[in-house]
Amino acid sequence: MNRKTVIALIIAVLLTAIAVQNVSAYGYRQSRIGFGVGTPNAVIIYRPAPFDFRFGYDFSEGNQFIFLSGDWRPTGNIQINGPLYFYFGIGGYAKFYPEAGSSEDWFEGGTRLPLGLSLMFLDNVGELFIEVAPGFDLYPKPAFSDDPVQVWAGLTFAIR
Repeated sequence: MNRKTVIALIIAVLLTAIAVQNVSAYGYRQSRIGFGVGTPNAVIIYRPAPFDFRFGYDFSEGNQFIFLSGDWRPTGNIQINGPLYFYFGIGGYAKFYPEAGSSEDWFEGGTRLPLGLSLMFLDNVGELFIEVAPGFDLYPKPAFSDDPVQVWAGLTFAIR
């Protein structure tokens, strides 16, 4: 890894740790931790209700980036039928391109509107989910993203 990659990873981990500590200090009842795949390739998920934080990396050749997102899910999970739930939220994301050629191209940020379905199991300890999150870039200039819709599938477990 080159120096920019290491610095970007350190900054991303520190920002995630600070956000998680601040949110957990409010004492929300149920938190979840898990793993998801999609756009980018892989993310670690931390969900202290009513928030959703993700930290990931895209391993695609020639397009590697570090991904951070934070969402607010105002209603939490809304039960549809039995163990099937729906959720929505509003949030933001950031992509760090440590291999970028110029210093202007190493960061991209924007908004996202996550919509998802969850299947709860084991007395709501486990959750399988699918999520679609349309996004809009705000930085470096307002425009539709290269990936205008982020798609995720994953598994989380409750932390009690």
